[in-house]
Parts: sequence; C-alpha cells; structure tokens
Amino acid sequence: MISIIFILIIGLIGYYLPSKLKKSKVILYGIFTILGVLSIIFRDVTITVPINQGFLGFSFFYVVMITGIFNKDSKIFKNLYSVRSIYSIIGFIILTPHAIFYIIDKFTENGLFDIVGLLAYLVMIPLFITSFQNIDKPEVKFKWKKIQRFAYVAYLLIFIHLIIVSSVPNSIMYLVLFVPYILYKPYHFFKHEKPYYQKLRQKIMPSKSKENQSKSKENQ
Repeated sequence: MISIIFILIIGLIGYYLPSKLKKSKVILYGIFTILGVLSIIFRDVTITVPINQGFLGFSFFYVVMITGIFNKDSKIFKNLYSVRSIYSIIGFIILTPHAIFYIIDKFTENGLFDIVGLLAYLVMIPLFITSFQNIDKPEVKFKWKKIQRFAYVAYLLIFIHLIIVSSVPNSIMYLVLFVPYILYKPYHFFKHEKPYYQKLRQKIMPSKSKENQSKSKENQ
C-alpha cells in the first residue's frame, strides 16, 4: 500500500512544482543515482526496502503512465507531461536496484524469479536512453513518439509481473490501479492520440518533400 502514498506524493510534486523539477533535473538524477547505489550497498537496512522492492520506481512509472489519459488542455496534463521524461529517467534509475537484486537472488540464493519482470526492465532500457533526447523538431518528435509507444508494452509487463509476485491485498490494489487504465487506454488512443500522430506526420511531410526537392536540384 506504500505505493499509493508514493504515487500521490510524486503526482502532487509534479503538479505543483514542474518548473522547479525541470530546473533541478540534473541534480535529481544525481541524488537518485546515489540513493540507488546506497540501497544496493545497504540492502538490509529497512529504509532501503521501498527502493529494493521496487515500490518507489513503480510509483514514478505509474504517474508517467496515467499522465497520458488526462485531457491535453487540462492543467494536470500540462504540468505532469512537462516532467514526464524526468520522472521516466528517475523511475528507471531507482528501479535498477530492484532488477539487480532480482537477478542476484535467482542465481545466488535460488529465490523467486519472474521472467516477465526482467522483460519489462529490458524494454525500459531504450525508453530510458531516448528520454534524454531533445525533441524540438517535428521529425525527431515523431520518431521519438514511435519508440516511446513501447512504454505500453512495459506497463503491461509490469502489471503482469506485479500480479504474479504480489500477495492478495497488494494484487487487488494493482488490479484497481491498472484495469481501468487498460480498459480506457485503447479508446483514448484512437480518440485523441492517433489524430495527434496524424497531424504530426502531416507537419513532417512538407519538410521532407522540400529536402527531396533540394537534393534532386543538387544532383542535376
């Protein structure tokens, strides 16, 4: 249940303090990297449990996930969307200790190992790398959006992983958190996101045709 608390805190910070998060993002990356390293070194310390068990990392990704379903003209969407890449990067950083210990427990202590969770982490790696990318240009943004669609695969794998490894009280919580999103997201995609991608593609086509024309003139 601690994930709910983290989700609320992270969501509220993103809503009320987006500009401060953007200004201090490099510092935040450093802080969370240090926290991740310390949680690996001091694994048995109680305070590192939310990191090593993946609760904190999951909470960052959940806020990133649900941001996309809000109305694009709403303040909550604009504020959370502006820090979405920051939260994705922090989420991956702080989830890494959990992934490392999952592998260690399997091969050294023969602990519980779920391949779905590992696949979710592997899918996140290219998403993590591209989250640093500057997407000011329409053609770059279009390619970035196509890569970021794999986030939906990661979310689904995370959901399956959580259901597999969680006890009954927590699994019910994850069902409540994910099932409404899974049911609503296809409608939201075809209603709002697909038209946006089509408009973005239309913006790219004229610039590409101009580039092709200039190249053909150079070759003549």
